[in-house]
Amino acid sequence: MKKKIIALSIFAGLSLQACEDLVVVEPKTSLAAGTALSTIGSYKAVLTSAYDRIQSFNYWGRDMALLGDALADNIYTETSQASGRYTGANRNTRGSHYNIYGTAYGTINDLNTIIANIDKLTVASSEETTKAQIKAQALALRAMVYFDLARIYGYEPNKIPTSGQGAGFNKSVVLRLVPTATPQEASLQERATVTEVYTQIETDLKAAIPVLDAAASTAARYKMNKGAAYALLGKVYLYWEKYADAEAQFKLALSNTNATLSSNIVSAFNTVPNPESLFELQFVQSTEMAGVLGVNDSPYSYTTPNGINAPLSGSANVATYGGQLPSVELLALFGLDATLSNQATVTDVRKSFFYRSGSTTSGTVQYTWARKYNAANGAYTDNIKIIRYADVLLMQAEAQVMQDKLAEAIVLLNTLKTSRNSAAVIPATKAELFQYIKDERRRELFYEGHRWFDLKRWGEGISKPALTAVGTIPSTDYRLLAAIPTAEVTLNPKLPQNPGY
Repeated sequence: MKKKIIALSIFAGLSLQACEDLVVVEPKTSLAAGTALSTIGSYKAVLTSAYDRIQSFNYWGRDMALLGDALADNIYTETSQASGRYTGANRNTRGSHYNIYGTAYGTINDLNTIIANIDKLTVASSEETTKAQIKAQALALRAMVYFDLARIYGYEPNKIPTSGQGAGFNKSVVLRLVPTATPQEASLQERATVTEVYTQIETDLKAAIPVLDAAASTAARYKMNKGAAYALLGKVYLYWEKYADAEAQFKLALSNTNATLSSNIVSAFNTVPNPESLFELQFVQSTEMAGVLGVNDSPYSYTTPNGINAPLSGSANVATYGGQLPSVELLALFGLDATLSNQATVTDVRKSFFYRSGSTTSGTVQYTWARKYNAANGAYTDNIKIIRYADVLLMQAEAQVMQDKLAEAIVLLNTLKTSRNSAAVIPATKAELFQYIKDERRRELFYEGHRWFDLKRWGEGISKPALTAVGTIPSTDYRLLAAIPTAEVTLNPKLPQNPGY
């Protein structure tokens, strides 16, 4: 990739800065600054730029999929294998957290460019549908990016602490809804409230959903689509604790997709696209993972032993920085011991994600690994599952439990239990059923980017893996929020830092 100074996509994420001397790496297929938006193709290029930014390794290309498990309790980082990767995050050291701020606002600026301008474009009648789809995708993606920002840098609407350093802190992130093309256009803005940001997310999704295509084809799953947008809106409502609204959206999501619950979830993660995906990001080995970036930064490299590559049957061994191991506590939820010596007696099909291997071809020390990232798309390359059928099903069951619709929730949970051949007993009381859903989300969705955010929205502390020697991080701890980048706070007096930083 070529380093270049750009204006179009970074000023929205950098409130007040001498941007002329900021050098960033622009995505390979992103739109160059100053490109005229005079054709439907130019708007497609801006949308492609937004998708490329979302695929960045510090965003959904890796961290949104893995870092939350390391920050929480599903991953134990074996420092002897990790080469420094996630070692601070796994111990929740100050400042070791998500860092999507600049990437996210660059993405939002691309999307704002589409939303603000595409209606002015005159196109042939044959292109009207495409034009409408581009704008709808931009609206839905902007909602998704703001939701990610809101979850990382702010609290949920009904989970603002009443004690501790964050007591009463209701600030979320800056709402930028118009594009900035030059440094002079970048204005200083205050952080919106949590409710204001959630309301904007809701508004964008409601505008997008009626126009978006249903995911009726494989290619449609690689972009924001109607079923995925319904699921995202339901997720927003779930975090907002609007449970009836959430349940309604989840039902619509599952009736507007051709994704299905897989009978073999391990095989599904070796299939492209995953048959359970409502929306997954497509990674092409030759463009997104080739060279040093793929070797260093891919989820595959983070979670696979160096030179062993047991999941890649018959393929050449490749170098990795595998150090992210499933925690003993996660394995115990399946009834597995730390060394998998009892794996044969466990009926749950998800047990086959786990395997034992040495750390190198010549190493004698054995570790337990998890293979949700198995290079299904080529060396180091896996698609990232952003919204998956089982996740939607579990969120719908949770929304039902919170409305005391226990029987309906149990039906959904039995569907998933049967599919996974799980021996876990589904309880009948509300409190126990809610705990079952929490545990099942952990069993089902590990290494997929959910655990940190689930614990945060439930208002729970983080009981760290015993091997980290960290103990429990209380729900009022300032580290539940990531810090706003220092440069942003320094240069914008209207932008208060998060509590504790």
